[in-house]
Amino acid sequence: MARLRSMGALALVFVVSALAQQPAAPAPAQSRTPVPALTPRTHEEREQRYQAEHQVTLNTLVTDRSGKPVTGLRQNDFTVLDNGQPRKLDMFRAVEASKGIAPVRVILMLDAVNNSPKDIADDHKGIEAFLAQNPGQLAYPTSVGILTAAGIKVSQPSRDRDTVQAQLNLLTRTVHLFDCSDSGGSQQVFATFNTNAGTSISEGERPDEKANCENQRFHQSVAALKHFVVEQEDEQGRAILIWIGRGWPLLLRHEFSDDSPALKQNLFDNLALISNAMREGQVTLDAVFSPDLFRRVELRTDHDNRFFNGVPSENEMTASGLGLQMLAHQSGGLVLIDGKDLAAEIARCVGDAQSYYGLSFDSPPAGKPGEFHSLEVKTSDPSFTVRTNTGYYAEQ
Repeated sequence: MARLRSMGALALVFVVSALAQQPAAPAPAQSRTPVPALTPRTHEEREQRYQAEHQVTLNTLVTDRSGKPVTGLRQNDFTVLDNGQPRKLDMFRAVEASKGIAPVRVILMLDAVNNSPKDIADDHKGIEAFLAQNPGQLAYPTSVGILTAAGIKVSQPSRDRDTVQAQLNLLTRTVHLFDCSDSGGSQQVFATFNTNAGTSISEGERPDEKANCENQRFHQSVAALKHFVVEQEDEQGRAILIWIGRGWPLLLRHEFSDDSPALKQNLFDNLALISNAMREGQVTLDAVFSPDLFRRVELRTDHDNRFFNGVPSENEMTASGLGLQMLAHQSGGLVLIDGKDLAAEIARCVGDAQSYYGLSFDSPPAGKPGEFHSLEVKTSDPSFTVRTNTGYYAEQ
């Protein structure tokens, strides 16, 4: 059965692995491309580039036992551990409702690749309810986005509720579903549950067709997310990306064979790229479910749970490491899959921007590109809960 599962560092590519493979055709001769001339850089320019690549900035939320944000903390109240080693903070900033800095941007993302028309309709109603919660302007500039087969499309940000509502109506007026045989029936009650594979198989469905469909949706979703977060690196201020829906398949079905070293490396390179782009673009990713009985999160394996905070090396990488819930948690975002009120869950995610702390430190030189560093932020009061990025992939 065909196996399509990999992504390159700059563009996703399909790699086929089958039980019976045909001999590979000889590669066509490739013409040489002239090497472009290098533009010399001054010492100051090289130093600025180095500092930009090695500065790690963390948006950090601190809450008390009741879940309320803790304000009034100072720099000496924080300890940042990088691979267990304390780092000296080069920047500290207490943020209250984005005062004095570029305002936080909120993006409400609908997913027409991994959700059914009914799901999109329910999510539409949930966003409407969120927009109608309070009179007056929205707290932060807000955009509505949608993922389709054409990629991600995002409206212009606005604090006017009526404007955002009109943008929502326009984006969802004609939703082009992903062209995949399983996309329209993914919400059905499955007849058989495969506990070893961790996913479901419906009665009368060819497993290879379903596996191919899952692979296509994984490919489309991750490629679009990667493109979007890389673009955010050029935007000012913090972005809260609220992804509504279950997310893309984790490719845990038994039809998928073990990854080759080359596929693992491709997956790992994309994880490092997305993780760093979200951190450098100050993107916090939240994964939020609309209350629907049949929208289920695909089960992770014990192996995947072990690396929920980040995958340390390409040898341990699986497609699950690029799952929506994994990426959200690693960005310091919320993973809300049991809520009964979508509008309230959206408001909870947006509330993270009300009060938080910005911390920066210089990362040490890496031994190799994409070297994983675990992160932990502690405060002087151990009863406080801290939520921020769980790690980063260092530059050389």
